[in-house]
Amino acid sequence: MEAYLNTTAAMLAVINPVICGTMILGMDQGQTAKTKMLDGTKALLIVLVILLLAAVGGKTVLGFFGISMDAFQAVGGIILVGIGFHLLIGPKQSPDTDVSSGSSKSGIMRLVMFAASPGTISMVITLAVAQKSDGPPTAVMIGTTLAVAVTILIIIGMVAFSKTKQGGSGPGLFSRFMGLIVIARGVQFLLEGLKDFFVG
Repeated sequence: MEAYLNTTAAMLAVINPVICGTMILGMDQGQTAKTKMLDGTKALLIVLVILLLAAVGGKTVLGFFGISMDAFQAVGGIILVGIGFHLLIGPKQSPDTDVSSGSSKSGIMRLVMFAASPGTISMVITLAVAQKSDGPPTAVMIGTTLAVAVTILIIIGMVAFSKTKQGGSGPGLFSRFMGLIVIARGVQFLLEGLKDFFVG
């Protein structure tokens, strides 16, 4: 039981449900709350599939291509920094913006890239390797599934709450603050990966 709880907590930390919810809230304001909830759910289900595949065969795939975990973590840091800058700057809107012109898809992809970043995948692979069992990493797979389920519930709650509080600059300010957090987290991933690559 402890292994499941530890895995769930670790995955919640790297997925970061609050930032995921902030990214969904930052999508085109023309979208309805229901659409944002569905987009968030779709994105997290894609994330779940990616993370489960990584847990089962990630180490083998990286070894096949000759990619070290350290290099993979460094790349994850770079991706997180890019996503953080997007949150910090905020979405660029113009009068000619078409709500149905694919902004939803781009928002889903940004969320997938964040929640299933190389840093997150590195965590999954590391936890799976640490399990040290001949069979599938059951604890990691269940813990990851629980973490994604909790994230979906938090996203739905954040969207529902924001619907009852229309207007104001609160969501935008919070999104920019979380952007700084994501950038810092990305830099940390990058530096740790480089350190382990050159020193470890």
